[in-house]
Amino acid sequence: MPELTALWRVALCAMVLWLVPVGLTIAGASAPERMAVMSAVSAHDGEPFLAGVEMQLETGWKTYWKNPGDSGIAPTFDWSESENVQHVDLRWPAPQRFDDPGDVTFGYKDRVLWPLNVVPADAGRPVTLRVSMLYGVCSESICVPREANLALTIPPSSSGAASSVDLPALVAALSRLPQPMADRDALQVRWREAHAPVLEILYRGCAAGCRPPQLIIDGPQDVWFGVPAVDRKGEILRYTVEVGVLSTSMLEGERLGFLLVGSEEARIVYWTSP
Repeated sequence: MPELTALWRVALCAMVLWLVPVGLTIAGASAPERMAVMSAVSAHDGEPFLAGVEMQLETGWKTYWKNPGDSGIAPTFDWSESENVQHVDLRWPAPQRFDDPGDVTFGYKDRVLWPLNVVPADAGRPVTLRVSMLYGVCSESICVPREANLALTIPPSSSGAASSVDLPALVAALSRLPQPMADRDALQVRWREAHAPVLEILYRGCAAGCRPPQLIIDGPQDVWFGVPAVDRKGEILRYTVEVGVLSTSMLEGERLGFLLVGSEEARIVYWTSP
C-alpha cells in the first residue's frame, strides 16, 4: 500500500542518515556545500532589515525544503544565540520536486538563499546574527546529516541604514518565494469520484504552448502523495495525484498547499479537504 511504502522509505532514509557521521568529509574532499549569512545592509538604523542564509552546493548534491517529501531532512534554524535581535522571520523559497524511483522529495540544487526579516532590539547597538543549522545534503549515492554554526555582525548607523553588495541577491531571493495566486479560481481541486483516493487539480493559468509548472503538494508529512500525472485539454492543465490514505475522510478538514513552480515564479493556493 502506498502509505506503508512511504513509511518504509522514511525509515530507511533515517537509518542511512544516522549511520553516516556528522562532519564526514565526502570522498576525501571538502564538504559539498558552502554556507554564509548575508545582509542587505552594511549598517542598521534600528528598523527591520533584509538578510539571508545562503547555501551553495556542489554539482550533483541537493538539500531539502521545510517539507522534504518521502525522505530527507528538513533544515532547522536556531537563532537563540543572536545578540540585539528582537525577531528573525525566515522565509522558504519555492523548491523543486525530485522524482526518483519510489521516492519523491522537495528541495534545492546548486544554490538556495533563505531570506530573513530581522528586527533589531536596540538601534544603538550592533546586531549579531548567530544561527545553528541542522540539515541534510544528498547525492545520488549518499545522504549526510550536517550542522553549521554561522554568524554575521551588522554595526549601528546614526545616519541611516546603508545598503550592502548583497542587496541584489537578496532581492532576487524574494522573487522565489511562493506568492498567492492572483485568480484563486484559476486552480480547482477535488477528489476524483469512483476512484481510489486521487486528487484532481485543474489549472487554467498555462495556455497552450506554455511549459506545465511542477506541482508540489504541501500536506501532512505522514501522508504519501504520488508523482503528479499531467495532461492538457485545451487551455486547462489537469494534474492527478494518488494519495496514500484508505479513505478521503482521513484528510477531512486538512489544509493542503498546492504550489505551482515555474522557472520564473511560484504560485500557491490553499485548499481544505471536505
